[in-house]
Amino acid sequence: MKNYILKPYKKSTDYVKSPFRYPGGKFYALKHIIPFIDAVQHDEFREPFVGGGSVFYGKSKVEINWINDIEVDIINVYKHLANDTDFEIFSKLFDNEIVNRERYSEIIKLNPNSDIERAFRTFYLNRTSYSGIINKPAWGYAEGKSSPPANWKKFLQDSNKKLEGVKITNNDFEDVINTKAKGKQVLMYLDPPYYNADQKRAYKKPFEISDHIRLRDTLKKTSFKFCLSYDDCIEVRELYNWAFIHEKSWLYNTANINGSSRSMGNELIITNYEVNI
Repeated sequence: MKNYILKPYKKSTDYVKSPFRYPGGKFYALKHIIPFIDAVQHDEFREPFVGGGSVFYGKSKVEINWINDIEVDIINVYKHLANDTDFEIFSKLFDNEIVNRERYSEIIKLNPNSDIERAFRTFYLNRTSYSGIINKPAWGYAEGKSSPPANWKKFLQDSNKKLEGVKITNNDFEDVINTKAKGKQVLMYLDPPYYNADQKRAYKKPFEISDHIRLRDTLKKTSFKFCLSYDDCIEVRELYNWAFIHEKSWLYNTANINGSSRSMGNELIITNYEVNI
């Protein structure tokens, strides 16, 4: 068996911060997750549940990169960020944008007539809603929680560069996991909705218990290396008792609701390869 060695977290040379504020985002967990990814040399990287993309933006790009999510509105934004022509039009929509409660209410009522208008609405609500939750904007305007629109342009420009040449899809996770490799070594990072997550609050499409089981079964069959993050609960430990389970703790990105402070959560990093620390 190959010896995979965990080294201390080091920020990649092409690191950029995700432009999204995302429920369950992994910005605070990068120092725990990236070492497990960097331990495996790979020329093809896949994320079936990219979400806000903190891990993709935080790791080094390789020759072949594929990000995917079932949330169509988020993927629509990614596609407008990746396409240079669309990006120029999309980013200019925020040039004179403002953020206040009145404008927030206007954007909620906006009925997009095109994909680019839909991307604009999604990104605005993501930046200005509590914890970036766009599923139910009724959670409300998060005054003072996001960087002002003047800073958004930099987030978008950095994202445009990082997404160059990246495959972006809106498929079921099985499609991403089971597609034949193009590179010599595929590594997947997976961040599914957590087993005990309040999904009705955070996501438009629920991830049922049957989906958690289907994910387990699919990963058990794959020949690719994977790194999987989950909430630490008995159900997940039982589902993955055949893999390597590593206990970690980091700050939850969904705890900052209605002014409450972020809380520390017990998490699991699960791999199908053994590492030496």
